[in-house]
Amino acid sequence: MDYTKSVKKEIILSSLSHFEPEIQQYLSLSDEIQHLMSNAVDENDPCIPIELIAEFMMLQEELYQKAAKKNKEEAN
Repeated sequence: MDYTKSVKKEIILSSLSHFEPEIQQYLSLSDEIQHLMSNAVDENDPCIPIELIAEFMMLQEELYQKAAKKNKEEAN
């Protein structure tokens, strides 16, 4: 199951280059979260450090804003 799948992630990946270092970091964090969630004992297992979630969410928001700006510029 893809625990990090979201509309924002889809927009980011469809709008920005997968070769950018920020995208590579974002995908790496996503994979790490997926791995930790897959190894969780149950849905209440505190298997992911809050710092990792915070870093992922902040990076996702930055990249989403960048992708939205790029899409808006391309539309004009």
